[in-house]
Amino acid sequence: MMHKILLIPFFLMFLALRAQDPARYQAVYAKTYLETSQKDFGQALKVADSLYEISETPYFKTKSLMLSASLYQQAGDVEKAVAYAGRSADIIGEAGNPAWEARVYGFLATQYRILKLYKKSKKYIDKALEVGQAIKEEPARNSIQGLMYQEMAYYESERKNYKKSIRYIETAQSHFNRTKENLDFFTANNEQLTGLNYFYAGSYEKAMDHYRKALALAGKSPENFLTGLICNGMAAVYLKQGDLKNTEAYLEKAQKIAESSNYPRLKIEVNATSREYYAKLDDNKKSAEIQQKTDTLNTALAEKESAFIDDSYMKMEHRAEEAEKDSGHKNHLLLAGTFLLTGCSVAFFRYRKRQIRNTDRISRLLQEYESRKTPADEMPEPAPPGPEAAGAENGESTVMTSETEQKLLRQLREFEESVLFTDRNMSLPFLAAHLGTNIKYLSHIINRYKEKDFNNYINELRVNYIIRQLRENPEFRKYKIAALAEESGFSSANKFTTVFKKVTDVPPSVFIRHIRELAIGEG
Repeated sequence: MMHKILLIPFFLMFLALRAQDPARYQAVYAKTYLETSQKDFGQALKVADSLYEISETPYFKTKSLMLSASLYQQAGDVEKAVAYAGRSADIIGEAGNPAWEARVYGFLATQYRILKLYKKSKKYIDKALEVGQAIKEEPARNSIQGLMYQEMAYYESERKNYKKSIRYIETAQSHFNRTKENLDFFTANNEQLTGLNYFYAGSYEKAMDHYRKALALAGKSPENFLTGLICNGMAAVYLKQGDLKNTEAYLEKAQKIAESSNYPRLKIEVNATSREYYAKLDDNKKSAEIQQKTDTLNTALAEKESAFIDDSYMKMEHRAEEAEKDSGHKNHLLLAGTFLLTGCSVAFFRYRKRQIRNTDRISRLLQEYESRKTPADEMPEPAPPGPEAAGAENGESTVMTSETEQKLLRQLREFEESVLFTDRNMSLPFLAAHLGTNIKYLSHIINRYKEKDFNNYINELRVNYIIRQLRENPEFRKYKIAALAEESGFSSANKFTTVFKKVTDVPPSVFIRHIRELAIGEG
């Protein structure tokens, strides 16, 4: 349901270190990140730039640049976030400050995790931990180590290793407890992430317990994106428990914060819970509106991520071309490698866009399935009593009384609740004979009330049957496509795949993989 979010960009780390300047600098710094950015993102960026201009040492220049990097990360602008982090790395290298060197690595680890480049993310986590060992001040060293272990917790959580993630959170907290500065905020972050892990593991009572602790700690500061995530988490738990009153209360709080925030990932998380809530209320129109907003946000984020990677490899390509001019044919291999990497990056992000779209489509399908367990729920009301003329499938006039329509509609409900439609020999004459009616009447009912012809009607019933079995029966998730095709009444695996994609807009293999991953998360 909820994609994992980065709650605290690594460059909130600076809040845990002691400033060399007066406390006023630190106060402006914290207020900009936690308050101003939530209300006026443009103003927050101006403050960060101003801090950079007045900074006289590499330490404070780095600190202000990393504030900008963190703000751009909130906005989902990976390219600018990494660019500012890169400038910070260049400056802090001159000062030889291991604490800030570790922070830059930590920030980059977070960015690559968001991009799903987990190996590269892990590489920067390891580098940050290694550099962090050289920090002499114990509070600063523990702050860095705590945040690194917290990042590892995010890493494991996204890989659905929830128990391992919680162990990393506990390790992170042990380090935070040794540095008292900003302890409430860091602890609230850990409690929120712990609640999220328990939620995905299906332990809703434990999840709620940690969310409540997180809210109590976060309540000591002005409302910000962390508060929004906590309220959203509590709403999601209440929704799972069927407590719609409390779901609405906490969801309203989360929506209010998300609307005033410039953090797209917060908006996506709140939208996901809102969509599920409205589906529970059978408000399909509202649910569809929210889904459209989510699709727009996901597309925008994917495009920014894609643009960042494409730009990175274009720069590599340019450097390779310059090198070729200097050293001739010896650099052909390097250039070829660059082209290969560029191609791979484009392919990867096209895949990521498809993955996002497929996930959203599958979520909608499952939402619809949960909101109506049987096709009978969507059966329209028959026409008022009295005879009625209508065109049958062959164009001839068909006169049918309301009583006959009602009878056929009831029979179709029973048919849909059976598995007779999985019979390979199913046809319009076969079903008409089974229901004790004629082809014209049956065709008219299907065309009018199902708004499709007989073949598409049967195909959709078969696809929905497979969706239901995959969701409820673990054995079906082990079947090959050919076996699913045979089980649902299709003549071949190719036919099944074609129809499944037509009905759901995703290939069956992608849908099955998603269901398997969902089952692991729920287990």
